[in-house]
Amino acid sequence: MENYQKLALVTHRQQTPLPEYLDFIKRCALSGITALQLREKEASLPFLLEFGTRLKEILTPLHIPLIVNDNVELAQQLDAGGVHLGQKDGDPLYARELLGPNKIIGLSIEHRDELNAANRLEGRLYVAASSVFATKNKHNLKTIWGISGLQTLVQHSAHPVVAIGGINDTNLPEILNAGAVGIAVIGIIHDSPHPEKTTKELRTILDKHLNKGTTHD
Repeated sequence: MENYQKLALVTHRQQTPLPEYLDFIKRCALSGITALQLREKEASLPFLLEFGTRLKEILTPLHIPLIVNDNVELAQQLDAGGVHLGQKDGDPLYARELLGPNKIIGLSIEHRDELNAANRLEGRLYVAASSVFATKNKHNLKTIWGISGLQTLVQHSAHPVVAIGGINDTNLPEILNAGAVGIAVIGIIHDSPHPEKTTKELRTILDKHLNKGTTHD
């Protein structure tokens, strides 16, 4: 397992002023996130370039990769750590060709046949079980995998599986026991009144389970 897969925070800036949001990201970065996914569905390219550049200024000294959601060309322009692609967001083979062999590629998996296609790919790649539980932050979900579905993905995946969707400190042990190597989260940190504390608590649970390499009841 690569460390970046452990605890990824997905951006959810909404109307928060950029300086305030960057401060939030810095606090989370110092508290234990291992990757940051830049997800801004409606933003303009100039803003995304500025936002991504500012995020990298925070993340790079801490050796935390910036993963760009959906946009391979933006990932290349930012020299980001990699890209995360939904099933309609681009060809992972094109992404690999454009970004090179050392960048991270993540693929959201919503159907078993999509996992079979991902299994034929090689290189530095992870798949995301999207979504393990229902979530208010992602609409038009095709699949709610649940724990049993997550276990099936893990058993049949040639790549590490990251869980996303509806994750909290209560269901996190179940997710890890099912074989996920990490999580990507939005609400549990963004909605927390104490985001640094929440980040640290998540890392404690993740480190306890993943470092031991065993499951717990």
